[in-house]
Amino acid sequence: MRRYDAEVVHAAMVALMRDRGISAAHAADVADALVDASLRGIDTHGVRLLDFYLKEIEGGRAKKQPSFRIHGDYPAAALFDADDALGVVAGAAAMREVIGRARKAGIAALAVSRSNHFGRADYFARMAAAAGQIGLVFSNSDALVVPFGGVVPLNGTNPLAMAAPGLDDDGFYLDMATSQTAYSRVLLALRHGLPVEPGLATNQEGQDLSHGGDLGALQPLGGIKGQGLGMMIQILCALLSNMPFDAELSNLYREPYDTPRQISHFMVAIEVAAFVDPAVFRARLSELLAQFRQSQPAGAAPVRVPGDPEREVEADRRRTGIPLAEEDVAVLSGYLAVERVAADHPDVAMT
Repeated sequence: MRRYDAEVVHAAMVALMRDRGISAAHAADVADALVDASLRGIDTHGVRLLDFYLKEIEGGRAKKQPSFRIHGDYPAAALFDADDALGVVAGAAAMREVIGRARKAGIAALAVSRSNHFGRADYFARMAAAAGQIGLVFSNSDALVVPFGGVVPLNGTNPLAMAAPGLDDDGFYLDMATSQTAYSRVLLALRHGLPVEPGLATNQEGQDLSHGGDLGALQPLGGIKGQGLGMMIQILCALLSNMPFDAELSNLYREPYDTPRQISHFMVAIEVAAFVDPAVFRARLSELLAQFRQSQPAGAAPVRVPGDPEREVEADRRRTGIPLAEEDVAVLSGYLAVERVAADHPDVAMT
């Protein structure tokens, strides 16, 4: 795959979305999140999603110009109505709101209703960390995970994320699903005729997929513990926002993309200064991370902490560029030339 400079890709994405009638601010939110994911090596949630998000808008699932509304009189808690916006746009707007509220109240939380797929949960948690706060982000999704000992999917892969700032650019960045593995990973293995490890997924008869058959559902992470985490996220997201349960949500890729999915999120920001000197917190967090990184490894590879693999990939891709598949290049065809972007969209920053 050919590699492209991240700034060029970002500018091309913004230019394409502006040509489709998406506001400059919302186009920047989408490009920021997707380029960030690709830079960090999470290509499944990176630039490749742009075409899908455009289809959501063109089909009517997501609104091009949503009108956000905030309900509730509590200073540190509210319901954020995303008005069927693109999930990335809704997530960024909601996190900015919760960061601002936490700055005043010490801690704040928002339940987000009427949203869509928002990509990587840790992207929004890291927005809080960049503001010197601790960020917690949760989202529900359509049911793909069976209960422990069950055969009917009732939980989504329901991700959770946490981000906390350390010294300089260091920090704790956790992003995880509550299923044993990613749905796309199992599909890819089946497509290439590769074996699926026992305990990851079930077939359509409810048996372990390692025995053969077509993919039915995923297993919960750690058995009953993962099931409980998935249910916890449904409670925080779907119940607090009065949105559908996971089992009532439509599949992400079900066409036509003309019906809002009513995905819900839950976001928390914690103002570190409300509890401890932020400088002390940052130093102690980096000390904690160092304890793990410097601990004795079981083999040749060093011990890592959440966020380290992505940080290493990002350092490489900022030097060498983001690898784009041919289909992703085709979506941006005509926009990847810096000269064209600069000429047609002088409002798009190239640096």
